Amino acid sequence: MTAGVPVPLRGSVPTVLADRVLLQVGHRRSARYRDWVDFSHSGLVLTGQGALAKAGQLREEGFEAALVVDEARYTLAEATPQAPFPGIDDGPAPLFGEPLEHLMLAQLAFADVALTPTGYLPAGADQALEAAALQVARLGDPRVVFAVPMDAGWLYPGVLEYLADVLSTVPGPKAVMIGGRPDPRIAAAGLARLLELVPGTGVLRTGLGAFGGLALGAGFTAFGVDASMRQLLPPAAAPAPSGGGPGSPAVLFPELMNLFLGLTLAQRFDGDAPQCRCAHCQGEPLDRFLSMAQQVPAAGHNAAVLMEWVRQLHAVGTGARGAWWQDRCQKALDAYAVWNNRIGQKRGFTAWADLFAWAELTVGQQVPQAVG
Repeated sequence: MTAGVPVPLRGSVPTVLADRVLLQVGHRRSARYRDWVDFSHSGLVLTGQGALAKAGQLREEGFEAALVVDEARYTLAEATPQAPFPGIDDGPAPLFGEPLEHLMLAQLAFADVALTPTGYLPAGADQALEAAALQVARLGDPRVVFAVPMDAGWLYPGVLEYLADVLSTVPGPKAVMIGGRPDPRIAAAGLARLLELVPGTGVLRTGLGAFGGLALGAGFTAFGVDASMRQLLPPAAAPAPSGGGPGSPAVLFPELMNLFLGLTLAQRFDGDAPQCRCAHCQGEPLDRFLSMAQQVPAAGHNAAVLMEWVRQLHAVGTGARGAWWQDRCQKALDAYAVWNNRIGQKRGFTAWADLFAWAELTVGQQVPQAVG
């Protein structure tokens, strides 16, 4: 498969995605975020079954920012050596061409790049990883991104270097998604080491790692706008028990670099909430998102804050981004004591474990050894 009009590359990163922090969204919720995307520095990753149809709809409506389709087949099945792309390799064959090629061309009708439908890769699934890499390399299309949804067990020494070697056999763009429930410090350190070995690799379906990854050499990243878009569990893993819904939307508190339920913010501030200066709120108080009826404005606030962070990151020279990001995370951690003292409540704000991981990360540090 050879592209008729090759996508310009910066190294092995398509120019249309290079140096962007995209927003990864469930395709049904894309309308909440599309108008807040910074066309110069961001875009959307539409996720889930139905994402391709939604991409077509967005293009028909005039959406011009970077757009990627992730049908998330890795949530349904693991990759195997015989079928690294579940539902494609083991499905009905097309009359002409290869099944993977047909799907990639379908995505490229609306998306800027095509994301391979790789199955979930448990730690140790060497042959499945190699089989997937071989098929992508054979396509020879710079518009195809080799997606690697992998268990966090791949981030330990030995297997991480092997992973990097396999990724390096694919000349075009690639992107990883870290699955399971990894220790945040191991995930951050492992990702940093992988980006040292394979610079330009994309990082999808993550949280603060979207900014940390870009600061440390990722070609492009995607911040998951809600918890389900920041977490990747193995197909057989049971989801966490539901408590009946949160009752209010998750709201990004910029100074603390964390998401809290709107009701939690209202309770903590007790009528003394700070004004938010983001492009969406424009001075409105941060404690006004009290019910799920405020999901859309809360999404607008979150997206506006994230876009501000993206622009600030781009204002920093690439060589200084790692130190800048670490300093920013440390300042956010320091702010917890200030805000908890201000609200004077027994139950204060608690930092994300990811925030500690990125604040403490030293670039080039040894990834912790696997336990057991």
